[in-house]
Amino acid sequence: MQGYFKICNAVYWVSLAVWLAALVAAGVAAANVFGTLGETPLRLEQYAAYPAQEHARLAAGLIMESVFFTVDLIQFVAIPLTVLMLVAQLSVFGMPLKSVANLGRALCIVIAAGMFVFHATAVAPTMNRQLRAYWAAAKTGDIALAREHQAAFNEDHPTAEAILRINLILLVIAVGASAAAGPPPAKPAVSRLQEPGLLSHR
Repeated sequence: MQGYFKICNAVYWVSLAVWLAALVAAGVAAANVFGTLGETPLRLEQYAAYPAQEHARLAAGLIMESVFFTVDLIQFVAIPLTVLMLVAQLSVFGMPLKSVANLGRALCIVIAAGMFVFHATAVAPTMNRQLRAYWAAAKTGDIALAREHQAAFNEDHPTAEAILRINLILLVIAVGASAAAGPPPAKPAVSRLQEPGLLSHR
């Protein structure tokens, strides 16, 4: 049983680390891409009909859209694995949920997973539709329509950003709590010695 726990624990740590690393990478990439391209004079031929001063931000958005899509794909794999391994540790391998460390990491992981589900089903699809509509209008030079879709996208952006930041905090706490949780309690050894005859015939 100890060998199975080691496998479960290894998968748990890898999936949790990948999940956290994906969020960190998204935040770092966004800060660097928008910070760098935002001040760079660019000219995108496919958006020639759109004001040139907007092209740098358009380029940054085009880059980050694929980054965030990749981050979401990683989370679609890492989150179920993390949750499943956590459930296995608590139920199959008997790690006590009542302990502060296990309860803390379980709450953090469940809340973070729930927030990602909300992001993936309610926030991201709407933002992606508005973003693509913004790009399409910008290509045709319909500035008024592009501004409309850009404003709608920007309305949801603070929610998406808050989810990312809160989940980062939750996962950092979960990592600390997981390290403090330790191994599952050892099961008492069962004696294989035969019971003395006098006792067995009472």
